[in-house]
Amino acid sequence: MTNQTGVSLKLERTLNAPVDRVFTALTSKAAIAKWFGPSDEMKITVHAWDCKVGGNYRVEFVSPKGDQHIAVGTFREIVPGEKVSYSWAWEGQPPMDTLVTFRVKADGDRTQLTMTHEGFPDQEMCGHHEQGWTGSMERLVRAIA
Repeated sequence: MTNQTGVSLKLERTLNAPVDRVFTALTSKAAIAKWFGPSDEMKITVHAWDCKVGGNYRVEFVSPKGDQHIAVGTFREIVPGEKVSYSWAWEGQPPMDTLVTFRVKADGDRTQLTMTHEGFPDQEMCGHHEQGWTGSMERLVRAIA
Protein backbone atom coordinates (compact mmCIF):
# COMPACT_ATOMS: atom_id res chain seq x y z
CA MET A 1 0.00 0.00 0.00
CA THR A 2 1.14 3.57 -0.61
CA ASN A 3 0.22 6.70 1.32
CA GLN A 4 1.44 10.30 1.62
CA THR A 5 4.44 9.25 3.73
CA GLY A 6 5.69 6.56 1.37
CA VAL A 7 5.14 2.85 0.91
CA SER A 8 3.69 0.74 3.74
CA LEU A 9 3.12 -2.88 4.54
CA LYS A 10 0.42 -4.53 6.61
CA LEU A 11 0.37 -8.06 8.02
CA GLU A 12 -2.44 -9.70 9.97
CA ARG A 13 -2.56 -12.87 12.02
CA THR A 14 -5.01 -14.61 14.36
CA LEU A 15 -3.23 -15.95 17.41
CA ASN A 16 -4.53 -18.68 19.69
CA ALA A 17 -3.81 -16.72 22.84
CA PRO A 18 -5.55 -13.99 24.84
CA VAL A 19 -4.75 -10.32 24.21
CA ASP A 20 -2.77 -9.85 27.41
CA ARG A 21 -0.41 -12.71 26.50
CA VAL A 22 0.09 -11.38 22.97
CA PHE A 23 0.64 -7.82 24.19
CA THR A 24 3.26 -9.07 26.65
CA ALA A 25 5.02 -10.87 23.78
CA LEU A 26 5.10 -7.57 21.87
CA THR A 27 6.42 -5.46 24.73
CA SER A 28 8.55 -7.64 27.03
CA LYS A 29 12.32 -7.66 26.47
CA ALA A 30 12.52 -11.37 27.34
CA ALA A 31 9.69 -12.25 24.95
CA ILE A 32 11.10 -10.16 22.08
CA ALA A 33 14.28 -12.25 22.11
CA LYS A 34 12.18 -15.36 21.40
CA TRP A 35 10.40 -14.23 18.24
CA PHE A 36 11.84 -10.99 16.83
CA GLY A 37 13.77 -11.73 13.66
CA PRO A 38 13.13 -13.19 10.25
CA SER A 39 14.15 -16.80 10.91
CA ASP A 40 15.09 -19.31 13.58
CA GLU A 41 18.64 -19.38 12.18
CA MET A 42 19.14 -15.70 12.95
CA LYS A 43 20.83 -14.98 16.29
CA ILE A 44 18.90 -12.23 18.11
CA THR A 45 20.37 -10.10 20.89
CA VAL A 46 18.18 -7.49 22.58
CA HIS A 47 20.69 -4.91 23.81
CA ALA A 48 18.03 -2.41 24.91
CA TRP A 49 14.22 -2.54 25.15
CA ASP A 50 12.93 0.35 27.27
CA CYS A 51 9.26 -0.14 26.46
CA LYS A 52 7.80 3.20 27.50
CA VAL A 53 6.90 6.27 25.46
CA GLY A 54 10.22 7.95 24.68
CA GLY A 55 12.20 4.82 25.57
CA ASN A 56 14.67 3.37 23.10
CA TYR A 57 15.38 -0.09 21.78
CA ARG A 58 18.37 -1.69 20.08
CA VAL A 59 18.13 -5.22 18.66
CA GLU A 60 20.95 -7.04 16.88
CA PHE A 61 20.37 -9.68 14.21
CA VAL A 62 23.26 -11.91 13.09
CA SER A 63 22.78 -14.31 10.17
CA PRO A 64 24.39 -17.77 10.04
CA LYS A 65 26.93 -16.24 7.60
CA GLY A 66 27.83 -13.58 10.19
CA ASP A 67 26.02 -10.66 8.55
CA GLN A 68 25.02 -8.19 11.27
CA HIS A 69 22.11 -5.74 11.29
CA ILE A 70 21.02 -3.63 14.26
CA ALA A 71 17.53 -2.15 14.47
CA VAL A 72 17.14 0.97 16.60
CA GLY A 73 14.29 3.28 17.46
CA THR A 74 12.12 5.03 19.99
CA PHE A 75 8.77 3.98 21.40
CA ARG A 76 6.16 6.48 20.23
CA GLU A 77 2.85 5.19 21.61
CA ILE A 78 1.83 2.47 24.03
CA VAL A 79 -1.79 1.70 24.87
CA PRO A 80 -1.73 -1.36 27.16
CA GLY A 81 -3.67 -4.27 25.71
CA GLU A 82 -4.28 -2.41 22.44
CA LYS A 83 -1.32 -0.87 20.64
CA VAL A 84 2.43 -0.33 20.63
CA SER A 85 4.33 1.72 18.03
CA TYR A 86 7.93 2.68 17.56
CA SER A 87 10.24 4.30 15.04
CA TRP A 88 12.45 1.96 13.03
CA ALA A 89 15.93 2.47 11.57
CA TRP A 90 19.06 0.46 10.88
CA GLU A 91 22.10 1.53 12.88
CA GLY A 92 24.89 2.79 10.63
CA GLN A 93 22.58 3.19 7.61
CA PRO A 94 21.06 6.34 6.12
CA PRO A 95 18.18 7.51 8.35
CA MET A 96 14.72 6.10 7.66
CA ASP A 97 11.63 7.77 9.01
CA THR A 98 9.45 4.67 9.33
CA LEU A 99 6.98 3.62 11.98
CA VAL A 100 6.10 0.11 13.18
CA THR A 101 2.71 -0.36 14.84
CA PHE A 102 1.23 -3.48 16.40
CA ARG A 103 -2.49 -3.51 17.25
CA VAL A 104 -4.21 -6.30 19.16
CA LYS A 105 -7.92 -6.98 19.48
CA ALA A 106 -9.70 -9.74 21.38
CA ASP A 107 -11.60 -12.31 19.33
CA GLY A 108 -13.07 -14.60 21.96
CA ASP A 109 -10.11 -16.37 23.55
CA ARG A 110 -7.97 -15.55 20.51
CA THR A 111 -6.29 -12.32 19.39
CA GLN A 112 -6.42 -10.49 16.08
CA LEU A 113 -2.98 -8.96 15.48
CA THR A 114 -2.29 -6.30 12.87
CA MET A 115 1.24 -5.07 12.18
CA THR A 116 1.96 -2.09 9.95
CA HIS A 117 5.32 -0.67 8.97
CA GLU A 118 4.89 2.62 7.17
CA GLY A 119 6.96 5.32 5.54
CA PHE A 120 9.31 3.37 3.25
CA PRO A 121 10.86 5.47 0.49
CA ASP A 122 10.21 2.78 -2.15
CA GLN A 123 8.62 -0.59 -2.83
CA GLU A 124 11.97 -2.42 -2.92
CA MET A 125 12.83 -1.45 0.65
CA CYS A 126 9.30 -2.30 1.74
CA GLY A 127 9.63 -5.72 0.13
CA HIS A 128 12.85 -6.50 2.02
CA HIS A 129 11.21 -5.56 5.30
CA GLU A 130 8.09 -7.55 4.44
CA GLN A 131 10.20 -10.71 4.21
CA GLY A 132 11.67 -10.05 7.65
CA TRP A 133 8.36 -9.15 9.27
CA THR A 134 6.62 -12.18 7.75
CA GLY A 135 9.24 -14.41 9.36
CA SER A 136 8.94 -12.57 12.66
CA MET A 137 5.16 -12.88 12.67
CA GLU A 138 5.38 -16.64 12.04
CA ARG A 139 7.90 -16.96 14.87
CA LEU A 140 5.57 -14.95 17.14
CA VAL A 141 2.67 -17.30 16.37
CA ARG A 142 4.87 -20.27 17.38
CA ALA A 143 6.33 -18.51 20.43
CA ILE A 144 2.99 -17.94 22.10
CA ALA A 145 1.36 -21.23 21.06
